[in-house]
Amino acid sequence: MRVVLIPMRVEVGNFEANWKEFQRRFNEASKHDPDFLVFPEYCLTGFAEWDFSGAELYGEIVERMSELAREHEVYIVFGLLEPYKNCVYNSALLIGRNGEVLLKHRKFQEPMKFCTGNTVRTVKTEFGKVAIIICGDLYNKRIAKWVRRKKPDFIFVPMEYSPDYGEPNEEDVKAMSERAELLGVRTFIVNSHPPGGAWVFDGDGNLLAETSGDELLIWEEK
Repeated sequence: MRVVLIPMRVEVGNFEANWKEFQRRFNEASKHDPDFLVFPEYCLTGFAEWDFSGAELYGEIVERMSELAREHEVYIVFGLLEPYKNCVYNSALLIGRNGEVLLKHRKFQEPMKFCTGNTVRTVKTEFGKVAIIICGDLYNKRIAKWVRRKKPDFIFVPMEYSPDYGEPNEEDVKAMSERAELLGVRTFIVNSHPPGGAWVFDGDGNLLAETSGDELLIWEEK
């Protein structure tokens, strides 16, 4: 299994610019013959409080992603805003090699103006059982309980760590490590750029690989 984590530059509210950047990074990552391509939280719209207009693009985004996954026969994990009745979820999808939506996660750890998720789901692939959580979910105790109950073989974490907080530092990575240990599964984390960064932890919380800025992280599981 080869996973490529892509810390992608995201412009808030600029779908066309983000789509061009997504295509550029997708093509760059595809040269490494990946099985999974993993992009950050709401990577095609960004998000600024409390502008939920990016949710209007949900259908178009899913259609474009499905077409890419089919064309390249690759799994794609990415975050997006999902409209639902009178509110919006911060969601992440796993698109299968055939373009089908295999898995959807709705973020737990959000302010009240969002709809919030209430479970963690898994799906089987040829590489094992997969789960997705999003950014702050990594630090949610209920999420940890669900993950331990569902026992995925690995978990993907699209993230948008705000540059307002500065570059991810040793304390941030240590906190991620502790949460990965609590989850007890191989954990793949990718952040928006700026500030960027990507990390892989094993089920004991050991840091196996990392990159900074917008550098791709390529991980091969043997």
